[in-house]
Amino acid sequence: MYCKKPQMMCPVVHPPKKCVKHFYHEKIVPHVHPIVEEHVHHNIYQHKHMQPISKKECCTTKHCHTKCPPRPKCGCQSHHHGGHGPMWW
Repeated sequence: MYCKKPQMMCPVVHPPKKCVKHFYHEKIVPHVHPIVEEHVHHNIYQHKHMQPISKKECCTTKHCHTKCPPRPKCGCQSHHHGGHGPMWW
């Protein structure tokens, strides 16, 4: 028997088998949300009006001096009549 070298044939190419490997890379994305704090001071002026009352008392005094008519041997007699008007005797 005579052995011949095997003859090389064209290869049979099968569709590729897909093998997926996942690699995760963590990324940090900063989100800035600024807050503006505003302080508003309100000044409220309450105007309270007052009307102070001052009392003034006045007293009037009237003195009337009259001459007594001459009487025989007697002078003026003083009679108190509450200080109102001239005193006649």
